[in-house]
Amino acid sequence: MVTNEIKNKYKQIFESYGKPSLEEHIQKIMELDTFLPYSSTFFAITNTLDLTFEYVSKNMSACLGLDAEDLKTKGMRYFWSRMHPDDLKVWLRALNDLMDFTLNEISTEDRLRMSYTWNYRFKNAQEEYVNIIQNTTPLEIDSDGKPVIGLGHYTILSPEIKMQIVASAKLL
Repeated sequence: MVTNEIKNKYKQIFESYGKPSLEEHIQKIMELDTFLPYSSTFFAITNTLDLTFEYVSKNMSACLGLDAEDLKTKGMRYFWSRMHPDDLKVWLRALNDLMDFTLNEISTEDRLRMSYTWNYRFKNAQEEYVNIIQNTTPLEIDSDGKPVIGLGHYTILSPEIKMQIVASAKLL
């Protein structure tokens, strides 16, 4: 009985503060980016409604040699155009399967606790295909319960590594 009272009290407290806005998320991530060291991973905030990148971290240029501004202005279609043509169809099918799974098997309340992972080959600035493992976590869902804003982490691996395309969804 006491445990339920505590849970209900904390629930009321957290609801009274509301959740931070997307702008606050982006601002905090931009601040964090200035402190993070260069590495083989970059992150981006994606908007699947507009097919845009709301933010791309500094490591994207270090990892791929591409201009982050190009990615932000040209959007996801530009990003997809740099994916290996042999991977595109398999990757799209995997994404569709992940979304079907989410919408049919995961409650709306749990969708912000999901984490999606997949991989593909991507052409860097040197015109060489490197492997990317992408992990995306939803930050916002639309009125239909579909994830629309996400925080993606992209880890770049050597092109010599041969990887089969796989995709997974995890409830955190």
